[in-house]
Amino acid sequence: MFKLFKNELNGNSWSKNLTKDTELVQLNKLLKEQIKEKFSSKLKLYILDSGSCNGCELELQALFNPFYDVSSLGIEVVYDSTKADILFITGLMTENMYDEVKLVHLKLPEPKRIITIGDCPLMQAPFRDTFALKSQGINFFSTSYHIAGCPPEPKELLRALLKYLETL
Repeated sequence: MFKLFKNELNGNSWSKNLTKDTELVQLNKLLKEQIKEKFSSKLKLYILDSGSCNGCELELQALFNPFYDVSSLGIEVVYDSTKADILFITGLMTENMYDEVKLVHLKLPEPKRIITIGDCPLMQAPFRDTFALKSQGINFFSTSYHIAGCPPEPKELLRALLKYLETL
């Protein structure tokens, strides 16, 4: 999404030259099929920020705007971890958030599917050497998959989610 805004600010209006993104159409089709096959109705995500700059959260939110419209594919965000199919964790594992992440992890139904997003969970952030951090989140919780990037763009999030769902 950042590239779209940057082009708009530089006078290169993306809306003037907006054409159908064939890769996005194909990704949406494949994701919808995988969700229907693996989850029967909807894929429910619980998103937890364990101490980030909010870059990854902004890109995740962009997935639900009219341009990407993942809610039409059967993806929804839930606010109760007991109802979640997948837990998305973004950010560094701060001391303050460790107990909350642990509690959410305990409430997550089996099989516990955890996907970390961004470079922060792997301690590759520029502010990784601070007293407020617990350690790498992957040291405390077994993760199913990791989506790299700082932050990963919405299309990359969709590609990675599709790749993960195909392994289930």
